[in-house]
Order: sequence, then structure tokens, then C-alpha cells
Amino acid sequence: MVIDKDLFKEVIENFIPMHQMLGVKLVDIGKGYAKIMIPFRPELVGDPRRMSLHGGIISLALDSVGGAAAMTTMLSPDDSLSTIDIRIDYLRPGKPQDFFAEGELARSGNRIIVTRMIAYHDKSEPIAEGKGVYNVKRKID
Repeated sequence: MVIDKDLFKEVIENFIPMHQMLGVKLVDIGKGYAKIMIPFRPELVGDPRRMSLHGGIISLALDSVGGAAAMTTMLSPDDSLSTIDIRIDYLRPGKPQDFFAEGELARSGNRIIVTRMIAYHDKSEPIAEGKGVYNVKRKID
């Protein structure tokens, strides 16, 4: 399957209301891989004393990018995907600046897809790492 980058960009940036509200930008997409950027806004701060990102925003970014990587395995517009489980390890506070999240397939089966994700400002110092498990329902002709 050829990845239609423009279609993925439209879905990720404009079709999902939460992504629209946060200004999520698709940076890169390929078979089994996705990278997004979330621009910083003061509303994303979780601890105003340290000015660190809210953990929920980081979790959302990881779930979104894991789901995007999983979406690259879809065979039909009628296929569907939903999160079964997600595990996040918060490694350090997120700074009050734009941040990135990357996701890649670890396993893709007929019904279950597993992804590994990372969130960072600078890739050498990740903010968080995660593992996502997604249920996929494929339309079979």
C-alpha cells in the first residue's frame, strides 16, 4: 500500500477535533511510522510552578502518534482502529515549548497492532516513552 501523505495530513490535522484544537501537525508519515509536532501554548502547562507540560497532553500525543503509525496498515477507508491499552513512562518534565512525538510499529496482526512511541523536545533527552496496543477491524471483501 502506498501512503497518501496528503490524506494522512488531512485526517491527522483537520479530521480529529482534539488535534484541531491543539494544532497538531503531521511532520512525517511512512509505512509503520509517524511523527507529529504539538505547538506550545500556555494552556498546555500542567505545573505552573515549573512551567512543565501537562502529562495528559504528552499522553495524548503518544496515543495519537501510535494510532497514526497503526493507521498506515489500514487497507480500506472502512477499516477502523481503537486504543485497547497504552502505557506511558514519564522520564522528565516537558518544557514550555513545541514538542515532537514519534511512533513506530512493533507488531501488526490481523486484529491487534502494537506500537512504540517517544515524546521529546530533543531526541537525546526524551520526555516520555510509551507502548500502545490498538484493535484493528479490517473490512474484508
